[in-house]
Amino acid sequence: MNRLLGKDFLSGVMFIAFGVGALWFGRNLALGTTVRMGPGYVPHMLANVMMLLGSAICLSPLFKTAPQREKETVWIPLGIAAIVFMLAVRFLLPMVGHDSPWLKQLSNDWLLLVAVTGVLGVLFTSALVSSIGNLRTAEEGAFDTVEPPKWRPITMVTVGIIVFALLFETTGMFPALVALILISSLGGDEFKLVEVIGNIIVLTILCVIVFKVGLGMNISVIEGIW
Repeated sequence: MNRLLGKDFLSGVMFIAFGVGALWFGRNLALGTTVRMGPGYVPHMLANVMMLLGSAICLSPLFKTAPQREKETVWIPLGIAAIVFMLAVRFLLPMVGHDSPWLKQLSNDWLLLVAVTGVLGVLFTSALVSSIGNLRTAEEGAFDTVEPPKWRPITMVTVGIIVFALLFETTGMFPALVALILISSLGGDEFKLVEVIGNIIVLTILCVIVFKVGLGMNISVIEGIW
């Protein structure tokens, strides 16, 4: 089986994509500091963690199934290069002087630096394994095969989220939750009305307690009533 098409590797790629996307869309948000967090601080940290986790998920199955020759010619040099890259960016780059705010942030943020190094490691490892390594594995069960996507639940959950967003501002949280749960439940193999009603009641109570009462957010449970 192709080592780059395993379920673990593709899952890691998905994590990396989400992390990179979050960094891109939140690039204009102020980060602040650990003591005085800005609006972009938590999304920035979560994006770094997702990229780092995705890199680990991608590289782990590739390393486990790599033959000894590939480890010597690909993995060891890339590992040394990754360490040198992190040390150079962290300690040498500030001495050289640069005007790029992104490079400055990269040299001052260890978590971002490690996450970016991991993503670059996935890219270079995949390219080198594809060109000079052993792309296929003879080990049975070395990878979980990727199942075809189940479009019905994906579609219904997506539609449910869109309807929730449209109804939330106009009708309030409760009708939006009802629509979300009803539509999302239609994506499953079984639709049990009693369970759906129970989910609606429990989630509504939890949302009211957390967002309306606990956090005191200015949201309507039912527009014009409460």
